[in-house]
Amino acid sequence: MLSPELRKAIRAGGVITIASVFFTFVPVWIWLQIDPVIDTASVYTSCIIIPLIIAPCSSWFLLRAQMRAERLAQENHRLANEDELTGLPNRRAFFARASVLQMQADADAGAGQFYCAIADVDDFKRVNDTYGHETGDAVLVSVGRALGDLVPATGVIARLGGEEFALAGLFGSEAEARLAAALLVGAVAGADYGALGLARPVTISMGLCCETGQENLSTLLSRADEALYWAKQAGKNRVMVYEDGPVPPLARVG
Repeated sequence: MLSPELRKAIRAGGVITIASVFFTFVPVWIWLQIDPVIDTASVYTSCIIIPLIIAPCSSWFLLRAQMRAERLAQENHRLANEDELTGLPNRRAFFARASVLQMQADADAGAGQFYCAIADVDDFKRVNDTYGHETGDAVLVSVGRALGDLVPATGVIARLGGEEFALAGLFGSEAEARLAAALLVGAVAGADYGALGLARPVTISMGLCCETGQENLSTLLSRADEALYWAKQAGKNRVMVYEDGPVPPLARVG
């Protein structure tokens, strides 16, 4: 199947070729009406064949430049918005998409309640110190994959940096948001890390908070980060909700 860029390039080449033939043929036809002594067949043949040779060659170089520019633009967009290691959205993309979801919730009461969460890989420094940074990167990739597979349809999951991930989304109810957060924690704990040769399973702790009065995204992330701290203090591998206070934990996996 042809890519959109290739289809666009083929259409542009066809237009250039047809235009070349047309603007060569019409002046010659007018000329022949003025001076009919010329060998008509030869002139018409020349004014068609020559552009058919020249136009595709010219179009090829122009189209190659256009396609290269489009590929570079797409790559620049990817680099600006995608985390290179995990393939998840990066911090910049997270703030952009989460802000849209938050505005959607504020503008339409029926769109859902806006929730924000921060997750952190438990004891990640120990993994790096014990197994090396290459294994640490592989752990982050695996965690990112587990989280990305369960991203809500009305949400976004991103890697903020280091071993820290973030979630934002619209949920129909508080119970739905809590369940989604617990499922994410459980998915990471239940993933297969056997190929990495780790002596213990990989887990994350998560802090979750709800928008209650059109707070800005930075404020919500700060609250989620505080709830994340409570989850770490409570034993890790769990979710805690800012609105609940430091106790009790929402969920414990394993």
